[in-house]
Amino acid sequence: MLKGSYQASLAVIAAIVIGSVGTVAHAQEIQPEPLITESMAVELDSGLVSNIGDAETVIFSERIFIPGAAALRLEFDEVLLSGFVSDGSGSTLRIRSTFDGAEQRLNSLHVEQWRNTSAYFNGDEVVVEIVAKPGTGLNLVRISTVQAQFEPFVDRSQCGPTDDRELSYDNRAARLLPVGCTGWLINDCNQCFLTAGHCSTTNNSIQVVQFNVPLSNNDGSLNHPPPEDQYAADNSSRQSNNGGGVGNDYAYFGVFANSNTGLTPYEAYGDTYQVDVPQPVDGQDIRITGYGVVSDPVPQSWRQVQKTHAGPYFSFSGTTVSYQTDTTGGNSGSAVVDDSTGLAIGIHTHGGCSDNSGNWGTGLNHTGIQAFLANPQGVCACPLLTFLFPNGLPDEVNPAGGTEILVEVLPTNDGTPEPGTGTFYYDDGSGFVSMPMSEIQDNVYTATFPAIDCGTIVRYYFSAETTAGEVVVEPVLAPTQFFSADVSLGTVLLIEDNFETNMGWTVEDQNLSTGSWDRAVPSNGGSRGDPAADFDGSGKCWVTGNASNEDVDGGPTRLISTAYDLSNSPDARISYARWFTNDDNDIDRLTVEVSDDDGASWTLVESVPDTLGWVEAQFAVAEFVDTTSTVRIRFSATDNPNDSVTEAAIDALRIFTYICDADCPGDFNGDGDVNTIDVIDFLSAWNNGDPEGDFNGDGSFNTLDVIDFLSAWNTGC
Repeated sequence: MLKGSYQASLAVIAAIVIGSVGTVAHAQEIQPEPLITESMAVELDSGLVSNIGDAETVIFSERIFIPGAAALRLEFDEVLLSGFVSDGSGSTLRIRSTFDGAEQRLNSLHVEQWRNTSAYFNGDEVVVEIVAKPGTGLNLVRISTVQAQFEPFVDRSQCGPTDDRELSYDNRAARLLPVGCTGWLINDCNQCFLTAGHCSTTNNSIQVVQFNVPLSNNDGSLNHPPPEDQYAADNSSRQSNNGGGVGNDYAYFGVFANSNTGLTPYEAYGDTYQVDVPQPVDGQDIRITGYGVVSDPVPQSWRQVQKTHAGPYFSFSGTTVSYQTDTTGGNSGSAVVDDSTGLAIGIHTHGGCSDNSGNWGTGLNHTGIQAFLANPQGVCACPLLTFLFPNGLPDEVNPAGGTEILVEVLPTNDGTPEPGTGTFYYDDGSGFVSMPMSEIQDNVYTATFPAIDCGTIVRYYFSAETTAGEVVVEPVLAPTQFFSADVSLGTVLLIEDNFETNMGWTVEDQNLSTGSWDRAVPSNGGSRGDPAADFDGSGKCWVTGNASNEDVDGGPTRLISTAYDLSNSPDARISYARWFTNDDNDIDRLTVEVSDDDGASWTLVESVPDTLGWVEAQFAVAEFVDTTSTVRIRFSATDNPNDSVTEAAIDALRIFTYICDADCPGDFNGDGDVNTIDVIDFLSAWNNGDPEGDFNGDGSFNTLDVIDFLSAWNTGC
């Protein structure tokens, strides 16, 4: 039946075209030849290396240089990265272009997702590094082949005498490499991609998906966006009919989250095409946006960068749409958009435009496309169950055990939960352990934490099965993604500094030209790697080089706190939000140090390389120095030698302790926090003669009760 319908559709199309121009003039839109690269032999072998120091550091670094290459992509013979991805202790492979500073960071999971290859890097030289945390084990990288891009490719097919396309910047459409086609994000459950089937004939056709594509070079050779805008295709998600002619050419696939940012394209760019079936021709225009090639007089710098054009909707019959809209090779796979509604109605697949015919696409009414969309696979697969937490998820877990989470499992996307299969997984630092949840009614559970050492961070996730036996986890990428909570009865806040006033901080500069620390509202809008705003929303933070076009040159510039008395707080922890960017990610770092002797000596806490965005960090003071009455913290930024754009910022400093003892006199109101509300509540009880106001229990309400309470309150728990 489908075959007959398909043949009938083609017969109608042929009749329309033959009747108007005398011949059928449509051919598969010939995408540009796959990106022309040449395998180049290199010798890179780190050998087995490890970090025997006490801080994260680069333990291997080597350059790969291919003279004359416009771009490079690495192929890894062997990669060994020790440590664990789930808790962030794993080593990472860092690759950086010396041409534009673009950088990709890969952990062991990312290497697998990228199929032992890297993103594309502009230029003829990259630096390959292994970054390891201390004591995590052996690491290795070995490379013998690099794919080098040298020449551009050409092809052309368009409507009308001139190429009327304009440059566009729509982050719903992406460039697909190495095949050289276009793909586009759709509004399915996981925001995956549609493209032409002839663009995805094997698992190697689409390897890298690129957004924010820059202009090409004047000779037409491609430039590539930074790795933050490149995504590895997930072969397990790929569904394609491999191209079956006009009106029958489609593919559906997804990509992994970006290895640098952890975001999917939809999370990063926030938009998708809304899809619809084709409507009858009624004077509409069709818009095609994609990455086609060009020919004179269009500049070669526009080759395979995003361009758009709208032209008349020409015909619709069966599963075929036609339109007189400019396209060229490289546009294959683009969305066919009804410009009157903005809805995507098809996939552009074939060229051959003339004055009386058009270019061609496959309508989204095709039953094959609908079948793919109804059965997503790999990263496109929709969750079969929904997990709800009616009472929320805890920020803190009782060290003695017993903290409960209410979990409700609901059917989703044709998945039905199987009662009694709810499972709770927790990791107290020794790896995930599973335990069944208690079912209080069908598919409603309580998950209960066991006893865990106070002052640690527990990670956890959940799973349940469908009636078909499929295991569904929450979060969906568990165990590499998880929930977390502090193991404590609360916190005692000792110091809080949002930097709206100066609470005793000083700045010391050595050999600094520009970029000294300044307590201010960030003023440069993030244009040079600096933060566009502070972290906590209060307004000000400490930031380097806050004048226009100013960054750290030379240095270091050092930001030093006042002395904190932590002599009565042996379990004190210091937390802060940090920002550090370095455009070529060389040896320059933001260093965090702590002193217990009023700054006479310093101990390194962390050495921070180029990092994306604000990051919250914390450490236990006693793990580095003694908790004395003269504890200071110091943040140092440098660009020495002066060859980088370097920016740093610090915000939201807190010093606190965890409450680990259930008997905490300073927590007068028992809310789990020792703060000024406890003082107010105590004084109210004391003034009113309430029994709790007799703090020392001697039967009298006097100043001794106040003194004893304040002593307990100052001590914390």
